[in-house]
Amino acid sequence: MKWFITVIVAISVITSFQVCQAKEPVEFTTEFFKMVETGKISEAYDQLFSGSQIPVQKPQAVDVLKRQTSGGLPLYGKIIGLEKIREEKIGNSIIRLVYVLKMDLAPTVWEFYFYNPKGNWVLTNVMFNDQFNLLYKIE
Repeated sequence: MKWFITVIVAISVITSFQVCQAKEPVEFTTEFFKMVETGKISEAYDQLFSGSQIPVQKPQAVDVLKRQTSGGLPLYGKIIGLEKIREEKIGNSIIRLVYVLKMDLAPTVWEFYFYNPKGNWVLTNVMFNDQFNLLYKIE
């Protein structure tokens, strides 16, 4: 009986932990940009990719992304603001988020794709540049 209660308590703790960990895509991106603004770019990407298989399957690509962001973002100046341009549901399982990161010298446009295969959102793609073609709605 004591063993059974221990198992029930353990399952409850694990389940409640998983529920607490479930985040919406906007929460991921909000935390990401807060960390980027403080210069914690590597940590920001680690948080953004939490639950995703991309760092495991494509570690070199993630490293390149981190280096490009660390090296490229300062070229646009200091971060002065953030604007969410678009939140687009594509079916029930995909969300596309588009942001403009306002900088002193020029803005950067960020596009994120999140996928929800089994009840938890995970990042499947992120890109940024200084071109405005990412701002348009997918048709």
